[in-house]
Amino acid sequence: MIAGLAFELIWLADMDAVLDDPRTRARFARDEFMPYWAVPWPASILLAEHVLNNARREGGCAIELACGIGLVSIAAARAGWEVTATDRSPEALRFTRYNARINGVRLNCVRRSDWRCLWRGPRFELVLASDVLFERRNVAPVVRWLRSAVAPGGVVLLSDPDRGSAEGFRTAAESEGFRVEGFPREVVGPHGLPVRGTVYRLTAAGDPIEAADAGR
Repeated sequence: MIAGLAFELIWLADMDAVLDDPRTRARFARDEFMPYWAVPWPASILLAEHVLNNARREGGCAIELACGIGLVSIAAARAGWEVTATDRSPEALRFTRYNARINGVRLNCVRRSDWRCLWRGPRFELVLASDVLFERRNVAPVVRWLRSAVAPGGVVLLSDPDRGSAEGFRTAAESEGFRVEGFPREVVGPHGLPVRGTVYRLTAAGDPIEAADAGR
């Protein structure tokens, strides 16, 4: 249950087997790709809960960076957004499509995207990302991708479990013209254990805030 709503999700049963798979090792050697998408990270639960409680918008357009198994995209769709779910992994996108279907949710679009390349499509009122700052070198390209995807007057919501690797995120975001607010959050996870972290709300400095009441 998240924000009083039930979610049914599937993901890989044996992450260790995937990490030990020679194909995973070969891909890591080729482009440093790891299948982090394959489990529901706690930060995605934080962000899903935040969106459902504080960012409802019937008919607005949203995009999620690195959707993984699709929890946040599905939550945003249930909150009334028309959602484009993106991930660099085709396998993640297949899981997202399936999870959306079993939850009775229609996603507007499911497509590949990678924060190493700026977003080149239409821009969005709401941009979502969870636990994408797991390496310090990710911070700058993630911020640039977020800036390329958010529409004027739009809002970015990014959740992080307070990793040390996220240090520098606020400075990087401010250097791209964002105003940054951080809200500590705690929710009860699926197994009854607390999930803690921070939901960051980014808005372009000087832009009118019209897209989503992201709450405090």
